This record gives sequence, structure tokens and C-alpha cells, in this order.
Amino acid sequence: MRSLLVSTLLFLTPAFAQADTIRETVPANKTSVVGAHATYGPLCEGGTIPKMKVTQEPKNGTVSFEQVTSKLSEKAGRSAGKTVKGTLVVYKPNRGFRGEDVFRVRFVMNMHTYGTAKIRNVSNRYVIKVQ
Repeated sequence: MRSLLVSTLLFLTPAFAQADTIRETVPANKTSVVGAHATYGPLCEGGTIPKMKVTQEPKNGTVSFEQVTSKLSEKAGRSAGKTVKGTLVVYKPNRGFRGEDVFRVRFVMNMHTYGTAKIRNVSNRYVIKVQ
């Protein structure tokens, strides 16, 4: 599972990330990484690890968080290849459940825009299809 976690972290959210609805399909009866978040500044330096909180629990599973260290992917532009710490969002469906489950995760992150530091509250909605 560790290799799955590290490869998932490659799509880390940069400091200008937008709150969104995240849709994932996961296998029944297995724990799956459904999201990853980290911040980095304008000089590609790693930011503070976002503190994640579940604000709406899933009805048919559980959500947990795991902190990992990984390199940013090419989607990070000039920051690609830089090592940062981040948080994985991990979903585990209840045994035997198949169908759709929904939960929300909230976190606070620093956002660097044009040389200024701002704090941003992000609330992502996860829609998980369990097959």
C-alpha cells in the first residue's frame, strides 16, 4: 500500500488550490487513497502540512489521514521534483458495502499570492463510488 500512497501524492494540491467536489471509484472491502494535499510557496519551499478535519462523516465507511513525504509531479511546473510533506485522504468502506458514499474534509492552508501570504479555508466534498 505504501507505493500506492506515494504515487498518489504526486498530484499534490499547490497553494492556489480550489475547493472542489472530488469523485473517485474504489474497490469494495479495501482501503483506498482518494485525495492528497500539501502546500508549497512561490520559491518551491514546502509549506505547513494542512491540518485536515472530517466535517461530514461518510455513512458507509471511515475516513483517515496519513502524513507522507514525496516529490511533486510535473503538474507542479518549476517546482516539479521538489520534496514536500503532505496529507493523504484515505477512505475505507464498510465491509460488504457497494454504492455511493459522501463526506467532506476541511483544512486551512497558507496561500502565497504575488508575494503576500494569506490563509485560506478549504472544504472539499468527496463522492466515492464503491464497486
